[in-house]
Amino acid sequence: MTEIITNEMVEIRNLIVETVAKRNALKLEMEHWYESNSKRFPSTNELITVDSTLSELDSHYKRLWDYHNSRSRAS
Repeated sequence: MTEIITNEMVEIRNLIVETVAKRNALKLEMEHWYESNSKRFPSTNELITVDSTLSELDSHYKRLWDYHNSRSRAS
């Protein structure tokens, strides 16, 4: 079976890559913040939003992949 990747899936995959990069940058920033601060990381809400966005993108990609690549549809 050949894997089907639609244009929308490519776009979502690119958004996932960008979001992961943003998440990693925020996590590194947070790590550095807590090396010298005991107060709450000022970008905590942004990190939570990025994590949520990443989860939604991943779920959406999986739904599309399943729809276009499920064995039952190929039979």
